Amino acid sequence: MQAGSATIAIIGGGFSGTVLAANLLQRPPPTANRIVLVERRRQIGCGAAYGPSDYPFLLNVPAARMSATSYEPGHLIDFARRHLPQAGAESYLPRQLYGEYLHDFLRTAERAAPRHVQLECVHGEVTALRPQGNGQTLVMMGERQLLAGQVVLACGDPAPPVRPYAAAVADSAAYIPEPYRTPRSHSTDRTLLLIGTGLTMVDIALAAAAEHHALKLIALSRHGLLPASQPDTTVPAVLEAAFDRPGILASRSVRELAMAVRVLADGAEARGGDWREAIARMRECAPGVWERLEECERRRFLRHVRVFWETRRHRMPPEFAQRVHDLIREGRLEVHAGTIHELRRDGERIEVRWHERGQRQRGQFGVDRVIDCTGPDNRLQHTTDVLWRQLLASGLATPDTLGLGPRTGPHGALIDATGGCAQRLFYLGPMLRSAYWEATAVGELRARAEALAALLASREPAPVPAETDSTSVRWRRPAPAART
Repeated sequence: MQAGSATIAIIGGGFSGTVLAANLLQRPPPTANRIVLVERRRQIGCGAAYGPSDYPFLLNVPAARMSATSYEPGHLIDFARRHLPQAGAESYLPRQLYGEYLHDFLRTAERAAPRHVQLECVHGEVTALRPQGNGQTLVMMGERQLLAGQVVLACGDPAPPVRPYAAAVADSAAYIPEPYRTPRSHSTDRTLLLIGTGLTMVDIALAAAAEHHALKLIALSRHGLLPASQPDTTVPAVLEAAFDRPGILASRSVRELAMAVRVLADGAEARGGDWREAIARMRECAPGVWERLEECERRRFLRHVRVFWETRRHRMPPEFAQRVHDLIREGRLEVHAGTIHELRRDGERIEVRWHERGQRQRGQFGVDRVIDCTGPDNRLQHTTDVLWRQLLASGLATPDTLGLGPRTGPHGALIDATGGCAQRLFYLGPMLRSAYWEATAVGELRARAEALAALLASREPAPVPAETDSTSVRWRRPAPAART
C-alpha cells in the first residue's frame, strides 16, 4: 500500500482528469505532493472520445475554442500547426490529434513541474473508495491500493446498461451497444440500424458508409432530429447590446426561456448575424438559470425542450453536415422519428418492432446489424459501473432526482446520503450537468478543472465563475510555481 496525506488521486485520464492533473502540476501546493492519475485505458488524455480510430472523426468545435487552458486561447492551434501547417482558428481538427494534444499538454506540465511534485500514471480500474479514520481515502484497484488525501472522480459518463428493448439480443453479434467499437459492420451486411440521431449517429453513419458503399443506413430516434450544422464561415457577433443577461437570469420558467431564445435568434439574423450566437449567449447564463429553476421547471425542460436545445447546441462540423445530407439525398441514409418497442432475433439478423411518431399502429422491419447510438444513461441507480455502484451503496454518493448524475456541492464535492458535502471527494466531468446543466464542452470543463485545481492546491475555496462559456470567461494567469 502506498500512502501520503499530500497525495491527490484522480480517477479517469480523459479530458477532465488530464487537464486537472496538468493544472496541479503547473500550480502545485508548496509542500511535497504526489498526483496519481488512474486510467483504465492504455493511453492517457484520449478518454473515450479522442483515441486512435480507423476513421478520421473531427472535433465539432473550431480549434480556437478547444484549448486545454483558458490562459492561452491559441495553445491548441500552436500544437496543431506542428502536424497540420494549415490549421487555423476555424479549423475542425481530427479528434485523434486532439487526444495527442492532451497527452502532450500533460507531459509538458510534468516536465516543467517543481521537483517536489510527482506525477504517477496508473493503468487500472478503481473498484471502491473507502474513507479512513485519519482523513484519508483508500483507493482500491484490484490487488493494488493507495491512500490519498484528496480524490477526484474524473471518469466521465458511465457506460449505459442494456436498454430494455434490447434485452433479447444483448448477447447477439448483430447488436452493438458500444458505437465506437470496430468492426461496425461486415461486408455481407445490407442494412444497418442506428438507434439515435445525434452526433454519435453522425460519426458512425459516416464511418460505416465509407467502409461499405452499398450499405443501407437507417437512423431512428423519438423525434428524428439531426444536429444542426456549424456555420461555414465566421459571422460577427451582433447581440452584445441586445442581450439582457439580468433578465435571462431572472427567468423562472421554461416557457420564458424558450421565448427568449427565439427572440434572440430572430434578432441576430435580423441584424445580419447568426442564430447560433443566441445559443452561445444562453449557454453563458445556463448555470445561473439552471440553479434558479424549480425542479418542476427542470423536469419540463428535460421532457419538452431538451431535444430541441441539444440538436442546436451540439452541432456537426460543416464537412460532416454536408456528407450526411449527401447520404440522405442519395438514398443511402433514412432518418425516422419513432419508438422502438423490441429487438428480436431473426436468425443471424434482427427484427425491429417499432411505431412511427404520430402513428398508433406498430410495424416491423429486419436489419443485418444494430448499433445503439443513444448515449449514456446518467441515472446512477441503473448503472452497471462497479465504482459508482459501490459509492451509492456506501452512501458516499447520491443520485440527483432528475437522473442527470450525482448530487454535488461547490467545486463538484459529492453530497453523501446524509446530505453532507464531502471535503475530500470531488466529481469533475459531464455529469456536473445535474448542478449546472451546461457541463460538457471544453470551455466549461477546463474552467471547472482550473478552479478545482486551485482549491486542491490551496486547501481554500477557489472562485468559479457563474458563466463558464469559453467566450466569456477570462482568467488572470497566476504566477508559475518556482522550480526548486
